[in-house]
Amino acid sequence: MRFVDAQPETFWNTVASDEYGFWANVNPRVPHPRWSQATERPLGTRDEVPTRLFNGYAEQVASLYHNPVDAKWYR
Repeated sequence: MRFVDAQPETFWNTVASDEYGFWANVNPRVPHPRWSQATERPLGTRDEVPTRLFNGYAEQVASLYHNPVDAKWYR
């Protein structure tokens, strides 16, 4: 891990910045512009399960995120 002065670019916010904020996909309550992120399908199944906040790591990482419903960053 290294700390940087400026926010680095990510793959998705580089190729589709109008659809993906820097922290996109960590908050299931913030929908993608074209679909809901409230559920997901585990690989290898057809099951739909609720998407967990911060991809299931909320207890470990929630304090690192500020205002996780701000659509500018979490869309």
